[in-house]
Amino acid sequence: MSPTRQSSVPAIERAAAILDALADSEGVSVSASDLARRLGRPKSSTASLCAALEGVGLIERRDSGYQLGRKLAELGGRYLSTLDEVSEFYQSCRRSPILSRETARAAILDGTEVLYLARYDGVQPLRLTSHIGDRFPASCTATGKVLLAHLDPAVLADRYRRFSTLPALTPRSLTNVPDLMAELEKIRAQGWAIDDEETTIGVTCLAVAVGPPQQPARFAVSVTFLTSRLGQDLRLDDLIRELHTLADTMASPLTPR
Repeated sequence: MSPTRQSSVPAIERAAAILDALADSEGVSVSASDLARRLGRPKSSTASLCAALEGVGLIERRDSGYQLGRKLAELGGRYLSTLDEVSEFYQSCRRSPILSRETARAAILDGTEVLYLARYDGVQPLRLTSHIGDRFPASCTATGKVLLAHLDPAVLADRYRRFSTLPALTPRSLTNVPDLMAELEKIRAQGWAIDDEETTIGVTCLAVAVGPPQQPARFAVSVTFLTSRLGQDLRLDDLIRELHTLADTMASPLTPR
């Protein structure tokens, strides 16, 4: 092994340890000094590694410390695009009579946020919606709400027990936990969720979960469109049916449709 390679391995290991420590902090900023103390490393070398990681976008500075950077979500999204479910998402969108013309997305739940892993733009792409790697409050989005509705009630209650109010992106966003819980009960009964201009005024999103009912879902899939089109060239029942077909195919990609 060459000297250069020998010296690079410890640096990579220490950088990976910093990323792991920031991931364990669950969104709370951690200073270089605290990272050095947690990892048992010198403050100077830890600060240098943090600066290097920040320079390439793997971490970002927030307040007086660091958090994981968006570049990780982008890389994760590209990796996940090689997985069966996400690959099937793109293939199924292309085959869908309706979704092939629209903007569809796949997302996962991370705490009380949704992280978008895949985005399909049809012949009528909507430029206002989120991209791969973006995060949004789950309570404002159709994907987030349908995934929350599939959580065990005890897990759901624990995630929101510290919230006195909910983050609002528009005047139509839900702003308190009791209203959210009532909305989730409705979603469980009907099997789909709607973002009724709760993320962007003038834009509606519908979503369904991927997986069996009454069980935690790994993914949610959605379709997003201008609200003015609903009842014109788009029908609610048709969109929901296509989303359920997409979700069923992602859950069981070998089953003929």
